[in-house]
Parts: sequence; C-alpha cells; structure tokens
Amino acid sequence: MRFRLFISGSVARLMTIAVVAGLLITGCNMRSGADSADMVLMDAVVATVDSDFSIAEAVAIKDGVITFVGSNSDVEAYIGGGTEVLRLDGAMVLPGLVDAHGHLHSLGDQLASLDVNNTTSYEEIVELVAGRVEETPAGEWIVGGRWNQNVWPVREFPHHAALSAVSPDNPVFLMRVDGNSAFANSKAMELAGITRDTPDPSGGRIIRDADGEPTGVLINQAMNAIRDILPEPAPEEMEERLKMAVEACLEVGMTGVHEAGIGEHHIELYKRLIDRGELDMRIYAMYGEQERPVMEGDLYELFSGVRVPEYGNHMLSVNSIKVYFDGALGSRGAAFFEPYDDDPGNIGVLRVTPEYITKVTEAALRAGMGVATHCIGIRGTRLAIDAYEEALGTVPTDDHRLRIEHAQIVRYEDVEKFRDLDIIPSMQPIHATSDMSYVVDRIGEERAEGGYAWRWFIDAGLPLPMGSDFPVEPVNPLYGIYAAITRQDHDGNPPGGWFPEQRVTIQEAIKGFTIWAAHAAYQDEVLGSLEKGKLADITVLDRNILEVEPKELLQTEVLYTIVGGEIKYIGR
Repeated sequence: MRFRLFISGSVARLMTIAVVAGLLITGCNMRSGADSADMVLMDAVVATVDSDFSIAEAVAIKDGVITFVGSNSDVEAYIGGGTEVLRLDGAMVLPGLVDAHGHLHSLGDQLASLDVNNTTSYEEIVELVAGRVEETPAGEWIVGGRWNQNVWPVREFPHHAALSAVSPDNPVFLMRVDGNSAFANSKAMELAGITRDTPDPSGGRIIRDADGEPTGVLINQAMNAIRDILPEPAPEEMEERLKMAVEACLEVGMTGVHEAGIGEHHIELYKRLIDRGELDMRIYAMYGEQERPVMEGDLYELFSGVRVPEYGNHMLSVNSIKVYFDGALGSRGAAFFEPYDDDPGNIGVLRVTPEYITKVTEAALRAGMGVATHCIGIRGTRLAIDAYEEALGTVPTDDHRLRIEHAQIVRYEDVEKFRDLDIIPSMQPIHATSDMSYVVDRIGEERAEGGYAWRWFIDAGLPLPMGSDFPVEPVNPLYGIYAAITRQDHDGNPPGGWFPEQRVTIQEAIKGFTIWAAHAAYQDEVLGSLEKGKLADITVLDRNILEVEPKELLQTEVLYTIVGGEIKYIGR
C-alpha cells in the first residue's frame, strides 16, 4: 500500500493522510526547529544524477535548497516538529525534469484556441472550423492549428477552397504541427494582401496551385504577412494563457523549460508573475521571436539590454539568443545540400544568411550570452556550425555553450565538428518517432541514417539536452524518455526500433532531461542533480523507471512536482 504523510503547519497543503502505526518519528533524533528540514522525502529510490548516477533513499530540504541526500536512517536527524515528511514507499525521486526546448507561450495559445492536432484528414479540419464559425461573430479571427498532412490518407498540402467555403466572413489561420508553416483561408489572405502576384519573401515560400494561385499554405517567412495583422491578446489574457501552460507542465512532472524564442514583452510578463509569486516553474528563455527572426541595429547593445542572468532566485534566466535558420522536415523547409528525394529541385529554405548567424553570435558572446540556432537539415546544421566557428575565431570564448536546436539530420563528419568546437546538440527524441514514417521517403536511406543521431553525439562525449518542442509534440517528458530508449511509437513499432543503433540508455535519457539540460542553460551548478547545496527541484514518479519495461513509462504517473522545495503539483 502506498501512503503519504505530511507534518506541516500549512493549511493549504492538507490532504487525506493514511495514518500508519509507528510512522511518526519522535524523540532524540528530532532536530530543533532552527536546524530541522522544511521537507524530507524518504523511503524512495532517489536517482541523484550526480557524476556516478548514485542511488539514495532520502532527501532533506531547507529554504528551497537540498541539505542532505542519503539513507533513511541518516535523514531522521533532519526531521523536526515542523518538518513535512513524505514517505514514498519505493516511489522514484528524480531531479526536476526540464524540457530543454519548448514553447510555453505557444502552448498557452493552443490551450486557448482551436486545436486540430488530432485530426486525421483535411475534411475533419474543415468540419471543426465550420463548427467554430457558427459560434464566432463575422469578422473575428479563428486561430489555432497543429495540423499534419503526413498523417492524412493523402499526404499532400491542403488547398484553401474547402476551408474558405465554410468560413467566408472569418479570417482563419492554422499553424502546422511543426510551427514552421501555416494554412490560411481566402479571407485571411485577402486581409494580408496575399495574391497570385505576391512574390515569395526572403526565407519563405507561398505554395501555389497549378494556376499560380496561392493555396493558403505559407512556409517559414511567408507566414509573417498574416502574423503581422493578427490581433494581440490583452496582457491579462496572455498571463492566463501562460498560467494554463505552466499548469500543464507541472502535471507531467516538469519543473522547468527552456523557452525557445521570446520577446521583451514576454520577459516583462515573466517578471510580473515572479514579483507576484505566481510563476510556479523555472524559465530559461532564449531571446528572439519567431515572427521576427532578423534582429537589426547594435546587437551587442540589444542583447546586453535583454540579458537576465537570473531573476527571482533562478525562476527566470534570459541568457541565450534564438536564431531560426532553416525550416522543418515535414514541410520540406529543412535545408539540405542535395534535393529532397520526394521533391526534386527543392533543397529547403534558409531564413537568414550564415553571415547573419556569425554576426549574432559575435554580439552574443561579447554580451556574455549563448546562441541557440534552429537547424534541422544537413545544410542548415553545417552552415550554422561554420558560422559559430567564425564567430569564435573573432570572440574566443572557452565556455560558450553554443547550441544547435534540433540537429535532426546530420552527417558523422559534422558530429565530429560539434565535438571539436564543443557545440551542444539540443534534441527532441519524440521527433524521431513522430517523423519516422516519412523520413526515408523524404531524404533517402543514406541521409536517414544520420537522423536523430543521439548515440553519435553521446559517444562523441557531448551532453545531449532533451526536450519535446511542445506544443509541436506532447508536453510529457516521459514520452521523450520512452522514445529515446526505444525509437518506437507507443504501439511498439517498428519492432526493435527505427535505426535502433541510435538508441540511448535510460540513464542517459534521464540525464537529457536533467543535468544535460541544466548544463545547456548555464545552470548545472544549481540545478540538474540532487546534491547538497543545489536548488530543491524534484519530480516524484509512482515507480522506479530504471527497472520497468519501456512501455511502462507511458503509464507512469507523477505523484509530486516540487519547485524550490514547494509542492506545486500533487498527483490525483
């Protein structure tokens, strides 16, 4: 039987308690109030994720900091009359799980908009939009998305005709699942001034039909014409959306996220919430909005102005610049040296030039910041690495922690370049199992062998921070751990895993969502492992995931999410 005991003066944390004879710890072992811990977790499998990946039984916390990690018997000395004790009956205690690449604001927007993520055909999307039109006044926008033509019976981009027919008076804008392309109806294109005569913008493409008319599908920078005219939610609405997104993350055990691309208004929003005590998870933010990836002017002055080494006891850090280089594989915007196998003549799209990446990196390094560049195709990744190398030649920096976000398709020679320059590959394991059904058709077997090459990077001695790219993918980090160790979908396909030689161990996958994520954020001195002196961010799971069959990861439940020694979520 699992039971939990809380010894606390906080009324807000009272819950049903299973009282077990002999559970209360009293007597000479109890410390005085001044010396005792605020919270103790014991009778657990504690994966410390220290340098030896050692296993302990108990953790003590005081003032939001870990003060002890060790045995059940030794932790008793830290228990006083006001200590909150969680006896976990063999449950697993991990360092707080961190998604090293997510979009918290986009998740909040998705939770508040039309979600078409689970649709399996274009016709189904049209039906959903038609239903939303019935309850939306004429002229108001219908915004949403996460459609994916690769799961439709016919894997082709849609044409706006059917969508426009059911929404003649409402502009409609639906993001694709990868966030690198979108779909608009005729009303939205009319308002944005997109016609057959509109040229493709630099770094983007307007998909056109056989008659040269826009189909409604907009790739990369072409989306900006509509993004520029979308109505902005009020600040209060933005705060509520963000809180919904944070709650969704806490429910799956996440204590932090690397927010991959925000602007000044987002930074100020985070600060307001922190000042009011209303932000319940840690944010490591990368500055640079997706809709405005080209930053101009004095970049050193700009970056120095937005840099936030830490705010609110490490609740917010803005210490990296986000650059969007190429597009996505699903929409054939990822950049390659050779054409796509299923789209001859197309080698993808570069949103900015390599020279721009060098310029940004030099300014960021001078400002004491890192750079995280979105790269998915081989050409995008290699050109970004070369741009980093040039910048490092101008601004030598030993501990630069430059990152490539996604690094989905690489060549082994480029992995060696990552190693030589100490560049961090920040990857999302679940992308592999989402994309595997079409990757070989899109780029061929030879290039696919370097797809989602986690083993190559780890064997090269590089840390591999892991994330999900939510809301492109589900927000649950356990799904990412499952994908990393199996390279299979949730039904166990394909047998043995897709290119199984790239699988990682369960210990490595846990590191990806803990200590390696912390390293990529300059935070490994204060987060990422359960060691004395580090901040008490903890995820408690209902089973020991080091010993279960991989499929059990998909049923594993979160018992507690603890941030800074405070319980932010209790499992239902």
